[in-house]
Amino acid sequence: MYTHNIIKKSVTYSGLLLATLFLSCSKDYLDVESFGTPEVENFYKTPADAEQALNAAYSPMREIYGKENFWAVMGTDIIQGDIGTDDFIKGGNRLNDNVPLFEKESYTISTTNIAIEQTWQTNYKGILYANLIINKVAAIDFEDADRKKELIAEAHFLRAYYYFDLVNSFGGVPLIDPLQEAGDYDIPRSTTEETYLFIENDLKMALADLPSRFSKPSSYLGHADKGAALGLMMRVSLYQNKMEQVKLYGEQLFTMPYKLVNLATVFQQEGEWSSESIYEINFATNASILGTGITQRISPRSKRGGGFMQATDDLLNEFEANDPRKATTFYKLNEPSAYGTGWYIRKYSWDPYSNYPKPTIGGTNNSANNIRVMRLSDAYLMYAEAIYKTDPSTAVGYVNKVRQRARGTMAATIVPDLPTTLTGTAMRDAIYHERRVELAGEGYRYHDLIRTGRIESILVPRGFIIGKHEVMPIPYSQVTLSKGILVQNNY
Repeated sequence: MYTHNIIKKSVTYSGLLLATLFLSCSKDYLDVESFGTPEVENFYKTPADAEQALNAAYSPMREIYGKENFWAVMGTDIIQGDIGTDDFIKGGNRLNDNVPLFEKESYTISTTNIAIEQTWQTNYKGILYANLIINKVAAIDFEDADRKKELIAEAHFLRAYYYFDLVNSFGGVPLIDPLQEAGDYDIPRSTTEETYLFIENDLKMALADLPSRFSKPSSYLGHADKGAALGLMMRVSLYQNKMEQVKLYGEQLFTMPYKLVNLATVFQQEGEWSSESIYEINFATNASILGTGITQRISPRSKRGGGFMQATDDLLNEFEANDPRKATTFYKLNEPSAYGTGWYIRKYSWDPYSNYPKPTIGGTNNSANNIRVMRLSDAYLMYAEAIYKTDPSTAVGYVNKVRQRARGTMAATIVPDLPTTLTGTAMRDAIYHERRVELAGEGYRYHDLIRTGRIESILVPRGFIIGKHEVMPIPYSQVTLSKGILVQNNY
């Protein structure tokens, strides 16, 4: 399997040098001394080595959305994920522009889809780097014992994050905990349930030692913290229908000083790491080429973009009359030569559709927009979904927090509060509606439809085959490398 190639290619850590530039909210990236390209056996000797290795473990998280890996960006949930749903069409300049995305939209997904292969490869790269920390940093002497615990906890968070992307994409995958020895590379797939249990255990270990970002200086922003781990545990639990766990971890998260902010600022520069942001991935437009490629992919072709991910009429009509979120989520641009609806995602846009400037260095794939991995409004809606059967009035209250923020200072008749008496199917459907409009363009629709059993009515008419398209194919290259040890999904 692919981890064999990763280990061979990653014995020297040239990647560490680039990765040291990754973290920090101010985007004055960590200043870590360069150590050349150390061999693994000669590395992991000092706390500085450990910090440098941690930065490398974050690097694949950034790469998935970054400039340097074109097809990994295409394979993200923000782009490929929601194509083929009732929310977005592929777009571009013609029907079959960009074959990997066309395959997803038409549900003719091949085992050689390069975007899907990059999802596999990049996540396993992150898992390797996290495993090296988990297995080697314990032997390093630290003067600051708390920092040592935090660092290992961050690695557990990262490993959980990468495995969560994999299990959502492919179902059960090979689980790698101890470092592999020569000849041990071909590991069979674990079940989906085993993979989720592994993720949960990693997050529990992370929660034991991660601090809160609210107790740290601004230079810490970009590191995983307790809030990020709680939020991810909520999502991991939601995707397994473990509603009691969603409730448990949500209540812990809500004791922390997060709060919703002005809707108009959430996806603007001033919205980065606001009190609403539970976790973000930092990007910057600079000569180090540490920007994101997401913005270029979803911008109109006439604005130096790819023109992908255009909203459907079905999604646009889901917004209630005068809901301000429609304008903060989308903008309309008619392009006679383009293919699509002309409705583009504003959330990760450039000037003039947001206050993020177009890149002036490193090309159009080098944008400064931070990726908002998890927001408080999402956590509120996950919590409401978890409790609406047992405590409907409280669930209504959490949905109304999101709706009240949406309307801001407008009249109470705009995005009005849900009645406190709402229960049952009507309450459930109200939560589904709220998730769809609040989180539109953030990459959740496909997974929401699958996990809530709405495939047959919404996805099947678009070509989705039940028992097949709930997951993507294991890349053909990986099945071949494993000599049959990796069992293919139903493709």
